[in-house]
Amino acid sequence: MQIAVFSDVHGNPFALNAVLAAIEQEGEFDHIVVAGDLAFGGSNPAYCIDRIREADLLAVYGNTEVYIHSPHDVPGDLLHLKKWDRLQTDAAWVREKIGPERITWLANLPFDLNFSPTNDPRDDLLVFHANPISVEEMIYPSPDDQVALIGEVLQPDNDPELEKLFDGVRARTVAFGHYHFTSERRIRNRVLVNVAPVSMPAKDHDPRARYTVFEWADSDWKISRRLIDYDYTQEISALEKCGIPHWRDHAATFPG
Repeated sequence: MQIAVFSDVHGNPFALNAVLAAIEQEGEFDHIVVAGDLAFGGSNPAYCIDRIREADLLAVYGNTEVYIHSPHDVPGDLLHLKKWDRLQTDAAWVREKIGPERITWLANLPFDLNFSPTNDPRDDLLVFHANPISVEEMIYPSPDDQVALIGEVLQPDNDPELEKLFDGVRARTVAFGHYHFTSERRIRNRVLVNVAPVSMPAKDHDPRARYTVFEWADSDWKISRRLIDYDYTQEISALEKCGIPHWRDHAATFPG
C-alpha cells in the first residue's frame, strides 16, 4: 500500500497544481489524501476545491473548513480567537466565491480517514487535520525543532495534554497538518508525521510545496518527503487581484 498525503492548500492553485503534477509523475498511489484547509486564504478557493474533486482525491476537513461552512462556530483556541474578526471577513469572501454547493461539499468532509494495510489496527495510518480530537490544537514538532523555530518548548514529549489527545488511538502512525512545518516526531511507539504545508510557507520560511509518501513495506510504514519548487510569486500577484479582503496579510506569508 502506498499513500500520498498533503495538507494546507489554502486556496493556492499554483502550489496545488505543482503538487498534483509531481504526484502524477511519481506513479501510481493507492490513495491520495488532503489533510484539511483546502480553500481558505488563497487566490482561487473554488478552483482548488474543484481540482481536488476532479482528481478524485480523499480529504478531511480542517479548521478553516469550519470557518467557511459554520461561521457562527467561534474557535476554541486563543491563537485563532485573537484573529476572529479578520478570519470571519475572509471566510465570508470565500463563501461568496465558492457558492452553496461547494460549501455543502466541504461541510460533508470526514474528520479523519483510516488506512489499514493489515488486520492489526496498530498498523493503521490515521489521517486528520490538527489532532485526533479537534481541528484546532496544534501538535508541535520535536522539542529540538520547537526551540529552533520559536525559541522555547511549548509541548514536551511528556506533555499530559499531548498524551490525552491520543487516548483511544490505536494507530501507531498518524499524518496531519495545521502547524506549517514538515516534521516527524516519535513519542513512545507512535510516529507523528506533519505533512504540511502546500501553501503559505513553513515556519522555517521554506516556500516549497510538499507532500509525504507513506509506503507499507516490511511490516512498517516507510515515510519519505517530497519538496516541490513552484513560482509562488504567481500566487502573490493573484492575491493582489482576486479581491480577498486581507490579501496583504496572506501575501506576507511568502518570501520577498
